[in-house]
Amino acid sequence: MKSILTLPTWTVFLFLIIPSFLTGNSYAELILAIIWAALLAYCIYFLGNSLYRKLPEGHDLKIRWFNFTLFFAIAYLIFVLLAFDGGYQINQDNYKEYGWKLAIIIPCHLFTMYSMFYAMWFIAKAIATVENKKAVGFDKYAGNFFLLWILPIGIWWVHPKVRKIFLANT
Repeated sequence: MKSILTLPTWTVFLFLIIPSFLTGNSYAELILAIIWAALLAYCIYFLGNSLYRKLPEGHDLKIRWFNFTLFFAIAYLIFVLLAFDGGYQINQDNYKEYGWKLAIIIPCHLFTMYSMFYAMWFIAKAIATVENKKAVGFDKYAGNFFLLWILPIGIWWVHPKVRKIFLANT
């Protein structure tokens, strides 16, 4: 599995960008999009856990919270796809149709957004901590965080750092 982390950057870029060209409404494209999303989620999980194992003593990253928030985001997105026939669109004209469900949807949606930002923060901080061999402040990993935010463009700067970390021991 380590080979996923050491793939050439152009391969990772293509993995991230090609699914955006699947814009049709066929079931085959939906299945491919779900498979792509599952692989992407697994890669995020695998990267976070692999980086965690390389962290030096004295770090403040919590792997259980990372795993929980990532699992929650995936579970919520699957639930929304299944329960709301592919998703929902809540606006000022139709919010009353959802009734009591809004009391569940809005907090879950906000926590899912937090979970996605937490995953970016965790990975960005883990990369910087492993590179510097000590716990770091936001100024040391802010660049990685914002580059992860603008994937797939940021992958050209972040992935070489990941490759360097995981090729160092081979």
